[in-house]
Amino acid sequence: MSQPTPEFTKEHILSEVRKLQYLYGLKHEIRYGQKRPEGLFTESVAEHIYGMHICAQYFLPLENPTGDWDRVCIYEMITLHDIDEIETGDTIGYLKTDTIRDGEKIAKLKVLDKSPNHLKLDFQKHIDEYENQETFEARFVKAIDRFEPLIQIYNEFGMHIINLNKTTAEQSRRIKDHYIAPFKIIDTFNQVIQKAMIDEGYFDHR
Repeated sequence: MSQPTPEFTKEHILSEVRKLQYLYGLKHEIRYGQKRPEGLFTESVAEHIYGMHICAQYFLPLENPTGDWDRVCIYEMITLHDIDEIETGDTIGYLKTDTIRDGEKIAKLKVLDKSPNHLKLDFQKHIDEYENQETFEARFVKAIDRFEPLIQIYNEFGMHIINLNKTTAEQSRRIKDHYIAPFKIIDTFNQVIQKAMIDEGYFDHR
């Protein structure tokens, strides 16, 4: 018997956010008996990818209840979508320029060239699908990529990072809403979290 679809009130959504943030705890568990020296919760690209996998597992049955999207393909795209950042490092989305995007394309080719030979064709296939945005799976992964940082930063540490970067609500929404809007449940979460962050004074008011 299938589970009933929950009513996505503000209270329910924010409760679910806290549960997802609990699962994000692995982002901050450092291996080999080491500790991060800083007090802030920094995040690597690989940790962002882990967060995307968690969000995809949460939202996939809600956005695709018939289960006909290719789950394996989705998780492959999540794993590979930022692979160029091995070479380029990370740039905040709203600061990206055409020059930076051109550099990312070159970096993807360099990463593929340095990858094991038997992985190259598979890597290229999933990267191309993600970049082309022609399938439900690719658009879902893009929406998750844009949404996932909200789970990461909706807390006191995230507020501090937003203040350091002087991020505005408009900057945040400009790189998210277009990609998230086609997915009803993710978009509902997006709207609720963004409004909560505005109401709670997260963003710069330039």
